[in-house]
Amino acid sequence: MVILSSFKLVFNKIEKYFIVETEEVLNCPLCRGELKYRDSVVRKLKNMVSDVTRYLIRRLRCQTENCKALHRELPDFIQPYKHYKSAVIQAVIDNSKESLSCGAEKTTIMRWKAEFANATSDINQRLSSVYARMTENTVPITETENILKRVQKAEKHWLAYVMKLLINVGHKICTQFAFCLPQNTDKLNPQSKILREGAEKSDKTNKDTS
Repeated sequence: MVILSSFKLVFNKIEKYFIVETEEVLNCPLCRGELKYRDSVVRKLKNMVSDVTRYLIRRLRCQTENCKALHRELPDFIQPYKHYKSAVIQAVIDNSKESLSCGAEKTTIMRWKAEFANATSDINQRLSSVYARMTENTVPITETENILKRVQKAEKHWLAYVMKLLINVGHKICTQFAFCLPQNTDKLNPQSKILREGAEKSDKTNKDTS
């Protein structure tokens, strides 16, 4: 998977989807090899009020003999493995006014928050690793925990920015932003545990009243 930051959307009136066109050239995030077009797939995506839009996404094959990885070429407003736009998920995480109109189910919103809370420490560590690679400077341990917060303040679309930065240099786990939560809640940090338990309680209530 690779993330695009420079692209244009062209609407296909016959197929009723947007074609993602770009001249941006990206290398395989796993081995830095050349990527070539293989085929395309249609991706459905929901906005804040859960309206669905379809996008035609290219799939690219790495040309390195020992790699041959297949990557989807996603515009940065698509959050990998999520059905809602990145801006929607960010609004929920930030508890912004826009998130009040979010059409996602309550349990989905709670899981987004729980997933992000549980992933924060790992994202910080990965950001410090990328920073060290790009600048040849290391980040003091005492400042590592503040990297994500600094990005959140500096970048308007910070979630899309962070995911593009990490995914395109080969941090595979971050393709789920989100990282799957462990089933054992004892392994969660306190905030994630509270949110997970709240989501499970809400699920049970919905089942009991259905």
